[in-house]
Amino acid sequence: MNERVEFTNLCMVRDGDRVLVIHRKKEDWPGITFPGGHVEVGESFTEAVIREVKE
Repeated sequence: MNERVEFTNLCMVRDGDRVLVIHRKKEDWPGITFPGGHVEVGESFTEAVIREVKE
């Protein structure tokens, strides 16, 4: 049996009592969320979080 697995991440970035959030306006998933996204093939979770926060 073959299974396809897709990993994603979310990251909470804090600066004292402030928290970084993204206000998404896309129709498929609107609202407030933390930075994050898909982990690419061959990418570590740490690398993925760093890339997503920069994006």
